[in-house]
Amino acid sequence: MLEEVGVYVSTPLGKSMRPMLRGGKDNILVEKPTGRLKKYDVALYTRADGTSVLHRVVKVRESDYAMRGDNCDYTEYGITDEDLVGVMTGFWRGERFVSADSRRYRLYVRLNHAAYPLRWLRIRTGKLIRRVLSHVPPLKWLWHKLRRK
Repeated sequence: MLEEVGVYVSTPLGKSMRPMLRGGKDNILVEKPTGRLKKYDVALYTRADGTSVLHRVVKVRESDYAMRGDNCDYTEYGITDEDLVGVMTGFWRGERFVSADSRRYRLYVRLNHAAYPLRWLRIRTGKLIRRVLSHVPPLKWLWHKLRRK
């Protein structure tokens, strides 16, 4: 679709780009990249296993990029220009379109990036708590009970 028309509109799935994009609810507008991507661009790329991923560029290197989802605690390295499918130029939150060029969006991106250490700590702490709760025998029953609700 992107090759034929030049734009691609889709509803992303998953939670790696929360809170900016709500999986299954918001829609994204993706266009073919013109030249190298810049730091903070949101790129649609294909991994070696064939899965498509929408993550933010956190570092532009000489021959590749480092990408990370806004809601992820890990960074993927080695994403090349050949892996890129497109770059997000905006998204719809309900009826409202948010352009990736708008001042408000750019401010959000900078603040979100600056808060990454706190987000990393929150994600890792949550993972640790879930691991502990699911393996301690008296709490395991409670953990499974809470997950069903």
